[in-house]
Amino acid sequence: MGKSGIITEEYKGQENKNYHNVAALFKIYRAVNWRMQIKINQVKHRFQLEYGTDVDSFLDSMYQAGMDINQDLSGEKERIESINRSNKFLKLIDEAVELMRNYHPNGERYYWVLYYSYLSAYKAENIEEILDKLEPHFPNFTRIHRATYFRWREKAFEAVSGILWGYESEDIRLLEQFQENYEEK
Repeated sequence: MGKSGIITEEYKGQENKNYHNVAALFKIYRAVNWRMQIKINQVKHRFQLEYGTDVDSFLDSMYQAGMDINQDLSGEKERIESINRSNKFLKLIDEAVELMRNYHPNGERYYWVLYYSYLSAYKAENIEEILDKLEPHFPNFTRIHRATYFRWREKAFEAVSGILWGYESEDIRLLEQFQENYEEK
């Protein structure tokens, strides 16, 4: 990893594949969340104007009346499915981050790094601003160093990657070592 925290060409090997994928997910999180909030608000507003009720009440009344959503709302189906897919994407990341926060030995530390770097609605202008925001959460540290921030961020990516895809790079190394030492001869 370069000084800026961006993966450079020389480090794009297989060992950083998971890191890169998780980093890409977090880089688009804020934009996807913003668009989702707009779409959800538009759908809510449209239902209120067209049907005089909120979406949940509307759907409940349709189910009670025995109407087929796929047939009666076919024009809205694609839009609703798109919103649903994006919403599932956000929930998947949120749940993985929350699991990491609650159960990883450094979960709280990693959570705040990810939160101020990618999850909060406000996007920090630079690393120094993120470090300023992290400071109140870590009173035992005088000042978090940039290198420490990047190390914590990488470890947070590894932890979330392990939750999302079921393994961590450390687990892979342990498995490979186990296989080498205990191969049948």
